[in-house]
Amino acid sequence: MQRVSVFGSTGCIGQKTVQLLLKNPNKYKVEVLTANSNFELLARQARLVNAKNVVIADKRFFRDLKESLFGTGINVKAGSEGLAAAASIPIDRAIIAIVGIAGLMPTMKIIESKTKIIALANKESIICGGELMLRKAKEHKVKIIPIDSEHNAIFQIFHSSYNLDKIVLTASGGPFLHLTYEQMKNVTLRDAMSHPIWKMGEKNSIDSATMMNKALELIEAQNLFAVGPSKLDVVIHPESIVHGVVSYKDGSNLAVLACPDMDIPISYALSWPRRSSIINKQLDLTKQKLTFFEPNYNQFPALKLAMEVLRSNTPHANSIILNAANEVATGAFVESKIGFLDIAKIVQEILAATKVTAGSFDSLDNIIDLDSNSRILAERLINSNYVSTRCTVAL
Repeated sequence: MQRVSVFGSTGCIGQKTVQLLLKNPNKYKVEVLTANSNFELLARQARLVNAKNVVIADKRFFRDLKESLFGTGINVKAGSEGLAAAASIPIDRAIIAIVGIAGLMPTMKIIESKTKIIALANKESIICGGELMLRKAKEHKVKIIPIDSEHNAIFQIFHSSYNLDKIVLTASGGPFLHLTYEQMKNVTLRDAMSHPIWKMGEKNSIDSATMMNKALELIEAQNLFAVGPSKLDVVIHPESIVHGVVSYKDGSNLAVLACPDMDIPISYALSWPRRSSIINKQLDLTKQKLTFFEPNYNQFPALKLAMEVLRSNTPHANSIILNAANEVATGAFVESKIGFLDIAKIVQEILAATKVTAGSFDSLDNIIDLDSNSRILAERLINSNYVSTRCTVAL
């Protein structure tokens, strides 16, 4: 029986993971569940899987969670200290489904805890942790398996960079694929949340609408698979059936095809190196069309920003800046402080305004400092009566 922890169990990926664990009660023992603030769902999950420890990141809900689990014998903790303690427990497999850079600290702690496998749905950990995180994982002999459907697909089929032509990430195009850049000017939060294929949380849905999610995934792919930006590409694929392609110079193309269902990559990450015995939705190619076309960089400037970051002299630093500015700008859009198109524009301006001479960061403190400073700059820009026409993205 494998000992498993789920960090971010109340989010979309976390909930799916808990459901899959419940299907295999004789295979997995849940050591830890964590959530940010949804103590009610966290308490229900903890009872269902008989978790040994639970952590609520927002300390305001500690008493509520404690009362909800009274008499169960489940250990309850809160705050960053509670997360750090939970991340230090050595287990067989940890699933990281925390959204944003908040997932970086527990991921680094888990790497140091003698945990064997990290199934990572938190792309920001790879993007901001960069070489430091991957080096630590190698030193501690921790295997990192991406859960993002695209990177999970590439992980399954990419075994050598010898004679590699391209790693291709597919993108659905999100809810605004068929709108012009000008038509997206007045889209609402509700519009941005209405993804035609995937059901995701708020942050990931908005990232998909701006295609910032694919920008972040390009950076993630470079770090995970150690290839340069010239070896990375994005193709629009509205059906979301082909999740990733590895193309070689001899004309061979390896791809993973599956229904757009996150249960599939999560199952793979839970069972690796074996295939999961869980029965997920099967693909019927006789009833499925497949279409592909190039992305419009004028329509979705976030993609261009990602490639500029990867080709810059300081890609790690600029990756941290891009991620921080995007998290702040996305939050401002949710709060109706800025328009939808302002998200990428703000990221572009913060990248231009923040100059970093170091190319990489060798400590978690340095990473957090740059992230914090970038957030402060983004918040100042937004709070200074930000006007949409102020920033322009060079296209």
